[in-house]
Amino acid sequence: MDSCLHLRYIVERQREAWTVRMQGGDCAGAFPSRRDALKAAVRDADRVCDLGHHVEVFARRADGSLKQIADRSTARS
Repeated sequence: MDSCLHLRYIVERQREAWTVRMQGGDCAGAFPSRRDALKAAVRDADRVCDLGHHVEVFARRADGSLKQIADRSTARS
């Protein structure tokens, strides 16, 4: 039986750098710009999707709310 993970990546500011928070837990990477962090998050979401999982990428706004940037599902072509 195959299992599919549903993951959330959240790009947010951490001190002087931008990072990607995985599932609201651990942070990965320290990027000089928000754009660099978003590109890295989407690239990794594509990679994880190719492994058969579902990944949503969000960016945290200044007010703390989240904006969805990408939704990578296993059904993408």
